[in-house]
Amino acid sequence: MSPVSPGTQVNPRHSGHAHLVIVRPPFAAPLQPNERPSATALDPAAATTAVLSLSSVSVIRREYAPSRLEHPGSPASREELDCVRAAVWGSTVKISDPALVEDGVLASALEDEFRAQKKQHPDARIVAVCERDFGASYMKILVAVPGTPDLMVEGFDELETTGDLRATLAAVGIDPDRLGEGYDVSGEGFFDYDGFLHMLTGGALSVYADEERFESAFVVDRSEEGEESISEVWFP
Repeated sequence: MSPVSPGTQVNPRHSGHAHLVIVRPPFAAPLQPNERPSATALDPAAATTAVLSLSSVSVIRREYAPSRLEHPGSPASREELDCVRAAVWGSTVKISDPALVEDGVLASALEDEFRAQKKQHPDARIVAVCERDFGASYMKILVAVPGTPDLMVEGFDELETTGDLRATLAAVGIDPDRLGEGYDVSGEGFFDYDGFLHMLTGGALSVYADEERFESAFVVDRSEEGEESISEVWFP
């Protein structure tokens, strides 16, 4: 597949983002959905190392000064698809990389990176999530928690779960029966996946208006795998 030319614009009707969170032991007590994570100092050198560990990245071309954590915007051009954001706060690694977005059909970049990070960090909790809207909304969540089978949640209009939500929550020290409304693990009622991700990642994916945490931003050169994923998903 040929690389997409610089300056090529993303279809304005297409949007998406992807995150990867690695939480290494020792694990802190799990947060409840309404609990805010404490502000921990950013480790810029570790954030650089985390970005270079991605199979979608060849080298880092430029690094910007750390800025307050925010939700990533959806890329508007080929150049913006080379922007990766990362933070390391204590034992938590959080990366946002648009090259990891999947299409829900053939692409497998998110799952491939999830498997690769599991091999690198076998004792860690790993969460990978992407959302994509190209006329139809698609979401995928992958969760690895030591001591319990992996969990996958994905779908377009309706989400299907492979694995056991109850077992995954229990493995991180959360009793689903005490969570109350919004957390029906039977699959028959509403389930708050944002709250679920908040609990699993210690709030790494939650962003607050008065955010006190910082992250680093990078412009990267893509590996062959990263370039193929971008071409396949963002410029079909």
